[in-house]
Amino acid sequence: MEPLCFQGYYVKRFARYKEFCNQKVEVVLDGFLKEFCDLWLKEEFESLIGAERYERTEERQDFSGGHYTRRLLTTRGALKLKVPRGRKRYYRYSLFQKYDRRSPEFDRLVMESVLLGHSTRKAKRFFGDLLRDDDISHALASKLFRKFDTGLRAWKTRRLKDKPVVLVLDAVHLKGVIPYLKGAKPVLFAYAIYEDGHEEILGFESAQGESFKAWTGFCQRLYDSGLKQTRLVVADDNAAISGAVSMVWPRALFQDCIFHLMQNLAKGLRGHKDKHKIIEAASWLFEAQSEAEFTAWAIKFKTRFKMYLYHPTIRQFMKKWPGSTQFYKLPKEFWAAAKTSNRLERLFEELKRRIKAFRRFPNSTSCERWLYALITQVNKPSNIKLLTLTQSQHDS
Repeated sequence: MEPLCFQGYYVKRFARYKEFCNQKVEVVLDGFLKEFCDLWLKEEFESLIGAERYERTEERQDFSGGHYTRRLLTTRGALKLKVPRGRKRYYRYSLFQKYDRRSPEFDRLVMESVLLGHSTRKAKRFFGDLLRDDDISHALASKLFRKFDTGLRAWKTRRLKDKPVVLVLDAVHLKGVIPYLKGAKPVLFAYAIYEDGHEEILGFESAQGESFKAWTGFCQRLYDSGLKQTRLVVADDNAAISGAVSMVWPRALFQDCIFHLMQNLAKGLRGHKDKHKIIEAASWLFEAQSEAEFTAWAIKFKTRFKMYLYHPTIRQFMKKWPGSTQFYKLPKEFWAAAKTSNRLERLFEELKRRIKAFRRFPNSTSCERWLYALITQVNKPSNIKLLTLTQSQHDS
């Protein structure tokens, strides 16, 4: 029995397609796909009019009126199809939706290329090479992002799940958030972790600055959307956030981000001769398995470095101890998430990496649309596909 191996048998296996042996695979496959789609449309047209070509029957409802060319961009490349035309009326075909020039999958790939860090002009060059003789507009990706507007409005007005175990609050500064103001402005974010392990970004909102008024308004809108209670809120060393939390959720515990606490300690000890010893001992404190153990280790820390207790940075570090140990009041499985605001910091790093290609947003609407698209992709990659398909069907 001959082995079912492609190599060495391609001439025999594809004897019916002699051109396959002498041309590139892509050329043959592209031609086969176009021929298949043209045949699909031809047979569907014959089915719709109730008769084949040149056939004379009582069931015939129309006659062929030639064809027109439809250019369709797909993930398999660009297809130039011959679409049959009737003499009496217009026919719709199952191969594509009315007015479609691109498949939903192709639109999704264009959006993902931009979300992954391509600028719109780089995406144009990339898909130009992929499609060979065809091209796409450099503004296509920007137009496709408007499909997220419906989902964004629904997402902003949704009812939030109440009683998260950990609520992370932080902000990322971006250019173009508020067009009439120069420089980077903050976008406030809220991230929740629930008892069942579910995690999600609750919302984001652009602001002119990280003021008490801005954070209080943002938290109050979360409260009005259903977030009535939370056990612990973690944030960096920002008095505006702590003040807003005490105003909106007065019973919630407030945890200072340990990462920012250690970062401030490292900056303040720059040039100190025992900097590395102090930082190593300070970071070891937060490995304690209980609040009592932390207190015991803190006493040893003070004894070991008593000659440096006058240093303002170390004094400030010790002053922050009570606010940095609130995570001990939660179940142990939430300690890692409650110690720092890293859940949002990682998202911000990815966000900055991807928008580096175009540096700034043209307006606040574009910023919100882009952030929602990124959140949808990072948290649930399948949502982009689902949203695109749903919106495409709605538009048609």
